[in-house]
Amino acid sequence: MKECAFTIVAKNYIGLAQILGQSLQRQNPAIDFRIYVADEISSDSNAMLPPNVVIAKTALKNLSDSQWTDMAFKYDLTEFCTAIKPFCFEHVFADGFEKAYYFDPDIYVFSSISPISEALDQHSMALTPQVAGIHVNFTGEHPEWAMNVNGIFNLGFCGIRNDDWGRHIVQWWKERLRDQAFADRSVGQFTDQKWMDWIPAFLGDRLFVLQSLGMNLAPWNYFERKLHQDTEGHIRVTFRTDDMPQRDDLLVFVHFAGYDYNKLKQGIIERKRIEDLKDYEDLTMINNIYRDAIVSNVQMFDSFINQPYSYGTYDNGVPIAAFHRRLYHGLQASPGRPFSTGEGSFYKAIEKRGMIIEERIDNVSRRNIGDLAGKHKMLARFYKLLFRLMGYKRYVMFLKSLYFYCRPEMHTFLINKKRT
Repeated sequence: MKECAFTIVAKNYIGLAQILGQSLQRQNPAIDFRIYVADEISSDSNAMLPPNVVIAKTALKNLSDSQWTDMAFKYDLTEFCTAIKPFCFEHVFADGFEKAYYFDPDIYVFSSISPISEALDQHSMALTPQVAGIHVNFTGEHPEWAMNVNGIFNLGFCGIRNDDWGRHIVQWWKERLRDQAFADRSVGQFTDQKWMDWIPAFLGDRLFVLQSLGMNLAPWNYFERKLHQDTEGHIRVTFRTDDMPQRDDLLVFVHFAGYDYNKLKQGIIERKRIEDLKDYEDLTMINNIYRDAIVSNVQMFDSFINQPYSYGTYDNGVPIAAFHRRLYHGLQASPGRPFSTGEGSFYKAIEKRGMIIEERIDNVSRRNIGDLAGKHKMLARFYKLLFRLMGYKRYVMFLKSLYFYCRPEMHTFLINKKRT
């Protein structure tokens, strides 16, 4: 049975994706591996591309040029790469593969994925849950409310069989991601991932949930999973907590999300956010293996890592802010040439309103806003004043209206006189 694994990257992560591919095919030599690049490739870079690279814009005939442009502009890098995922599954199926597996580029495969392949002999889809245990006292890196928002399954991995049910799910998923792949908590969207919460209802026993602790080990489930080596040197995974019946599973693949890959190539193991890796000494063995894989392939890694994302700027080199992308989406305009900065362009419209600034304001966190607690106090004083001015009833209704206006799409009146 023909099987193909693939990942999706911007061109700067081609080297990282190749490291994933090496680890996969070392353990699973019969499985083909592809890298779909959701980016523009210059003629100079074309000569450097490995043979397993597929230029998505050219290959995905199920997306027209105007649809590609629309999605590339309105979605940020992560949203765009995830939005084309079902289109890539469809492309793999069209090439005659009977089973297809998606892996995020920051995954490393430690053993055979034959248990997944065997599951797809009898099922149409295989998914991994974010967390495998029932923990009354939850202590994970991401709080449970974030799991509810982001989705119960982690789409760093997805396996689909090329049968009627698998193709039907891909078609359904594809149509939604054309326009609903934003990471937007206000409307319950999280890229391609949140949609997978529907799958158990759709597929029933045609879905196989991979509950093995060795599948998709990742920072958000480190709190529940502990590593050890057996007498034969195989890495195995048990529950770190004592609130679940103990089990002992072979480590299959690890999702190194949030690690600093530029530091890894220097031999330094560091994550960009939250957990201190020193809290999990048992993870040292896999962290070292991944670090060594990047160090030993540093030339391949470096040959692409500094190449800029083609859809990250307007045609004059000015970065496209997340607010710009969503505002454009709210206009529901014909795609045209959204990257253009010429007269009559979307760029000119937002430039006139003072929306082109050098400072990055896409995210709000303690890392990019000084004295966050002080600013919260200042806002509290502002709201107290509003309460006095409005009274209880109007104040409550005002707060409810803020939910509507928290989405950038609702602010098109800033540049569109018809919406004022």
